[in-house]
Amino acid sequence: MKILFQVSHPTAHRSIHHACQQLYVSEGIRGFWKGNLAGCFRLGPYAGVKFCIFDTLQSKSSAANAPHMEKAVHGAIAGMGATLAVYPMEVVRTRIIMQDATAFRGIHAELARIYTNEGVRGLYRGCLSGLVGSIPFEGIQFACYEYSKSYAVQQRWPAWRWPEHKRQLNSVDHLIVGSWSGAIAQLVSYPFDSVKKRLQVDTTKRYTGMLDCVKQVVRDEGAMSLYRGTLPNMVRVVPYAAVMFASYEGAKEFLSTL
Repeated sequence: MKILFQVSHPTAHRSIHHACQQLYVSEGIRGFWKGNLAGCFRLGPYAGVKFCIFDTLQSKSSAANAPHMEKAVHGAIAGMGATLAVYPMEVVRTRIIMQDATAFRGIHAELARIYTNEGVRGLYRGCLSGLVGSIPFEGIQFACYEYSKSYAVQQRWPAWRWPEHKRQLNSVDHLIVGSWSGAIAQLVSYPFDSVKKRLQVDTTKRYTGMLDCVKQVVRDEGAMSLYRGTLPNMVRVVPYAAVMFASYEGAKEFLSTL
């Protein structure tokens, strides 16, 4: 749903309800899950590469005592590395979502079609915007998450989450901290994601690059068009970030016992 708002003209969808109605009428209930498998193939490796790079960088700089700005830099580097690693699958997912349901022949077929018609560059269309956007997104997300964790423990905040016997954060705390860290990071970096999505589906080469895309969108549709789809995106990002960080902490705790 978010991508439909990002790449469509402002008059195409009056509201989320209107967009849902249009999608259901044209493609049925399956239309809401278009591109979901490609998204799953992307998110797993993305999270794995990201946390691997982040933990590696943290381990080389005394992770427990590293300043939050350093953690933000490590998060940004991790995000850029993960973006490069799985970017072709993100392009495939976006193309699948935007194409007619009858045209879909599978993820492998879509990868082959893009490569045949557009070459390797087609699989990395909009990648610069993705890399630039990953800097504030992952940097802010990791910095907020790490700062919030340390603040909550040191100040025992909020008080209702800290009974007298509690000494460290639990999985519920990680869910809460992860959700708001993801929400803040997404709000700041969302325009980069909108530009990236427009470039990914720009097979007619309407835009010459990231800056030209920003210029045309702001000129023709207004600056707020770069934030179209924010609400449905938050519905997706907040629980995803919460589960991602909680799973990350749970995995670290489990591995430490082996």
